[in-house]
Amino acid sequence: MESDKEFPTELQSITFQILSSNDTAHMEAIFYNLFSPEPKPKPHSEALAFLQCSKKHHPDLLFIKLFFLLRCGATPLTRANSARALHLLSQPDIWPKLKPIAQASLKAHFTAYLKEETSLHVLRLVAPVLAETLSIIYKDHQQQWPELLDLLVSFTASNDDKSRETALLVFANLRKDCRLRVSDALRGAVPVLRTSFMESLGSSNADIQVAAFGTVVSLVRLFSDPCVFHELLRAMMVAAFALLHGSDGSYFRRAFAEMVRLVMEEPAPLKPYASDMVLDVLQIVESDAGLSIETQQAAFELVMAMTEVEDYATVLKSHNHQTLVRVFMIPMKMLMFVEDEDDKKEKDGCGVYKVGLKWLNRLCVTVGGDIVVNIGCHILNIFLDSPYWKKRHAGIALLTVLSKDFSDEMVMRENFLMEVVAKFFKSFQDCHDRVRLAAFSFMQMPTNFVQAMHVLYHHRLMHAFAAALDTTHNYKVKEQTASAMLFFLKTTLPDSLTLYKNADVITNKFLSILKGKEGAKLRSIALVTLNIIAQQCHELAHKYCASYLPILLEECQDNNSEIKEEATRGIRICAELGTPHLKPLVNRILSYLSSVLIKEPNHSISENAKVYDIAVSVLGRICEFHRDTIDGSKIVPAWLSCLPLKNDLIEAKLMHEQLCLMVKRLDKDLSGAGNQNLLKVLVVFLEVIDNGDKLGSPQTITQMNNLLRQLGRNIPRTAINTVLFSLNDRQRELLLPFLAS
Repeated sequence: MESDKEFPTELQSITFQILSSNDTAHMEAIFYNLFSPEPKPKPHSEALAFLQCSKKHHPDLLFIKLFFLLRCGATPLTRANSARALHLLSQPDIWPKLKPIAQASLKAHFTAYLKEETSLHVLRLVAPVLAETLSIIYKDHQQQWPELLDLLVSFTASNDDKSRETALLVFANLRKDCRLRVSDALRGAVPVLRTSFMESLGSSNADIQVAAFGTVVSLVRLFSDPCVFHELLRAMMVAAFALLHGSDGSYFRRAFAEMVRLVMEEPAPLKPYASDMVLDVLQIVESDAGLSIETQQAAFELVMAMTEVEDYATVLKSHNHQTLVRVFMIPMKMLMFVEDEDDKKEKDGCGVYKVGLKWLNRLCVTVGGDIVVNIGCHILNIFLDSPYWKKRHAGIALLTVLSKDFSDEMVMRENFLMEVVAKFFKSFQDCHDRVRLAAFSFMQMPTNFVQAMHVLYHHRLMHAFAAALDTTHNYKVKEQTASAMLFFLKTTLPDSLTLYKNADVITNKFLSILKGKEGAKLRSIALVTLNIIAQQCHELAHKYCASYLPILLEECQDNNSEIKEEATRGIRICAELGTPHLKPLVNRILSYLSSVLIKEPNHSISENAKVYDIAVSVLGRICEFHRDTIDGSKIVPAWLSCLPLKNDLIEAKLMHEQLCLMVKRLDKDLSGAGNQNLLKVLVVFLEVIDNGDKLGSPQTITQMNNLLRQLGRNIPRTAINTVLFSLNDRQRELLLPFLAS
C-alpha cells in the first residue's frame, strides 16, 4: 500500500481522532467500505486514503487500534476485517517505525489473542499477518520473540485442530529471507516438531495436512539429518496420495504446490530423492482414478519445476528410455485438448493445450540432444499413425517443438528423416482440417529440418502442395497450403521449379486463385508466389505475363494494399523481362501508374506508400526495356521526378541502380535538353549516398560516388554556383568534396 503522498491536514486530524477514540463504529464503517463484496468507488477510495494517511502519520495508533479490534471485536466479521486491514498494510515498512513500547504491547496482544480467538476463519486470516510480523522481527538480529515461538511449538503438538492448524499456517507463511533465523531459534524444539509434523501429515483433517506441507517446506533446514528428512519426505508423499482421493482434488493441488515450492527452493536435500519423486508423479498422473486435468497438471508441475533447476537436469536425463517416454507422454496427452475449429468448447481446452506445449518445450530443452530425438522418434511413430486426429495433430506439434532446437540432430540421426517424413506427408491429405493446418504451418518453419526436407524431397513437396490446393475446400487450409508453397519457393534452391516438370501446373493453380477472388490474404499469397515463379523460371514467366497482365491490372484496382503492391510488382517483373505481351497494354499500364502517382502526393505517410514506389519502379522498367512504346522525352523525366524511393527498399535499390546505368551511358531522355535534368540527378545521388546502404547496394553507392566525381570535373565553373544555390545545406555539404576533387 503506497503512503508516500502528502495528505491534507484535515484528514490527518480526522484519522487521529478516530484512532484515539474508544468508539469502534467509525472503523467498522471503514472496514465495510474497504472489504464489501461490491464496494462503491468513492467510499472505497476514501477508506483506502484513511489507512494510507494513518500509516504515514500515526502508525503506532493505527496498529494498536487494529490489534485492539482484532482481539476485542464483538463479531468474527470485525475481527476478520481487522486481520484483512493488517494484511493490506505493508508491515516491513511500518513495524520498524513503531516505538519499542508499542512493539512490546503488540507482541503481548498477539500472544494473548492466539489463546483466545474462537473463530478458525479469523485465525486463518491472522496467520499470514503474524508470520509477516515474526519474519520482520527475526530478520533483525537484535530482536526475538521466544514467547510466540514457544506458544506455536506447543500448538503444533496440541490435540486441538484449531490451534495446530494456526501454528502450522504461521510457520508455512514465514518469509524466505528469515526462515533460517527462525529455524535456528527452534533448534531445541526439533524432537517435538518432528513428531508433531509427522502426526499432522498423517492427520484425518485435510486442512491440517495441507498446512503441514507448507510448514515442512518453510522449516526444512531444521531437519538436516538425512534420516529425518527422508522420513518427512516419505510422509509427505503418503499424505499426497491420501489427499489425491479427496472430494474435488483441491487439497491435493494445494499440498503438491508446496512440494513444487520445496523442489524450487531447496534442491540440495531433495536431489537424492528426485528420481523417485519423478516415478511417484508418473504413478499419480497415470492412475486410473478419474483425476481431473487440473489435478494431473498440479502433480506434473513438480517434474516441470525440476526442469528449471540445474541440479535436477542430470537426474531427469538419468532415467531410462521407457521412463522418459512416459514423462513426455504427459504433455503429449495435454496437446490432445484441441477441438474442432467451430466447437465452442475450444476455449476451455486451449489453456491445457498451451500449458502442454510449454511443458513439452521445457522438457525437450532439459533432456536435449540425441536423447530427446530418440524419444521424439518413438512418440512420433505412435502419434502420426494414430486413427485419432487429435493424436496426429499432437504429433505434428511435437515435430514442431523438436525442429526448433534439434534440427541438426534430427537430420543426422539415421533413418529419422525417412521414417518421420513418410508418415508426415500423409498429413497433407489428412481427413481433418486441423491436422492439415498444422502440417502446412510446420512447413513454414525456418529450421534446418524443414530446409533439409525442401532439398531432399522438393519434387514430392511440390506435388503434395499442388494436390492439396486441389482437394481442400477449407479456406484456412488453402491459405496455409499456398503460404507453405510460397515459403518453399523463397527458401529452396533457385532451380527447383525448373526441375519440377509440371511447374506450369502450379502457375495455373495460382492464376485460378486470382480469378476466383477467394479472399484477400490468399490472393496476396498467390501474387507473391507467381512473382517469384516469374523471376526464377523465365520460361514460365512469359506464359505468366501473357495470361497476367490483364489480371494484374485488375488486381491493381483492389482496395487491399498488399494485393495492390504485389500486383504492381508483377507488372514490374513482366516489364523487365521485356515480354512482347506488354506492348498492347502499355497505355493501360501508364494510365494506372499515372493515377497512383497523382493520387499519392503524400506517399511517404500513406498506407499505399509501397504501392507508390513499386509504380515508380514499373515506370522505370518500361523506360528501360520498352522505350520504343513510349515518348521517352516525357516519360523518363517524369520517372526521374519521382526519385529517390524510400518506402519499398527492394524497388528503391533497383531503381537507383538503373539511374546509375542511365547516367553512365549518357541517356539523352534522362539528361534532357541542355542537361536540364542534371540538378535532379545530383539531388537523387546525394540523398541515396546520405542514407548509406539503405537505399542502394554497395556497388550502386560506389558507382554514384564515381559519377559525381566525373560530373564535378565536367560541370562548367559558371554553373557550379547555380547548382550549389539550388541545394539545401546538407546537400551542399555532401557535394562540395566531389567538386573539389
